Amino acid sequence: MNKFVSTALGLAVVGSIGAADPGDGDWLGLDSEINGLASSLAPAQGGAGWSALIRTYYGNSSDDISTGGGDDLSGFGFNDIDLAFYGSTGDFGWRVSGDLDNGSLELEDAYADWGCGSYARARLGMMKPHVLRSGIIDPENTVLIDRTVLGSTFDDWDTGAQASGESNGLNWSFGIFNGATSEEVDHFYALRVSYDLGAGAGSYEGARGGNDEFNGTVGIGVTSHTGAVAGPSDNMSTFVDFNGNFGQIGFGVDIANVDDDDGRGTASDFGWIAGAPLGLEGDTTPFSLTGSYLVNPDWEVAVRFEDLDDTDDTSLLSVGASYYRSGNNAKWQVQYTDVSRDAGSEGNYILVGLTVGASR
Repeated sequence: MNKFVSTALGLAVVGSIGAADPGDGDWLGLDSEINGLASSLAPAQGGAGWSALIRTYYGNSSDDISTGGGDDLSGFGFNDIDLAFYGSTGDFGWRVSGDLDNGSLELEDAYADWGCGSYARARLGMMKPHVLRSGIIDPENTVLIDRTVLGSTFDDWDTGAQASGESNGLNWSFGIFNGATSEEVDHFYALRVSYDLGAGAGSYEGARGGNDEFNGTVGIGVTSHTGAVAGPSDNMSTFVDFNGNFGQIGFGVDIANVDDDDGRGTASDFGWIAGAPLGLEGDTTPFSLTGSYLVNPDWEVAVRFEDLDDTDDTSLLSVGASYYRSGNNAKWQVQYTDVSRDAGSEGNYILVGLTVGASR
């Protein structure tokens, strides 16, 4: 890895925070416009409603990890253009959402659910399997522009049924989904159990929403994907995460034991990477470590290290900062990521992103 570049960027980010004066000149007018747009895109309250989320970015890279050996890249794009509609009737609810960032509507959530008692909820349709918090959390609530590679691997939707519930800080979910074999007899199974310490990790990555107490959520996920490969297979994988905050400090840990035949392939919608898409291989133990510091209510800096434990010994180092203008529903973000490998494409890229709105 280019440690000099990574260190220099980290110092530059912290230095810019100290010098920033968001109340002056053009920034004030731009902040006002962003706050107004964020308010207009905020989710509707009660009954039936809708929400909208836009995450757009500028990216730059001249390295193979992003260019795939082609021309240098410098341009603009979207991480998300999400629209959601939802409602409820008595104990029953529904939600339909989609993403337009590829120029056509891609269906995401499309489910109906039933509140069966005070401790459980049953859901049928298309939804995210609950495995890792870094994959479940809403995109506007990430502390860096990218999720972790592990989280991005489970940032995906499938059709099936999922039950969930909570009681006294204990949360659980269990789902059966079509999986890679679609409507055949083999399926994808996902179990997640988590426990909140203090107030729990909350709805955000990082330190936002915390207090002066220690708050955390520890979770365990187990998956099994029968029929994913022909014949007998070892594909029951386990995942552990621990996320939370303490005062101005936020933290996150993901670790997985991916079984022999359970390589999950390319991570969904991860990073600005074209030359060598990242994913999980079978018989590996990948992990990620994330730390952040909430400098003040407007600024948060973060650093993340990831080791994929794959045949190329891939690791990633990301540093970045968030400038909050209306909480997580209107914020500027910058992220620098360096990808190191023993073989194959490697290099770095930088992203500058703007998030406005909410996904729910």
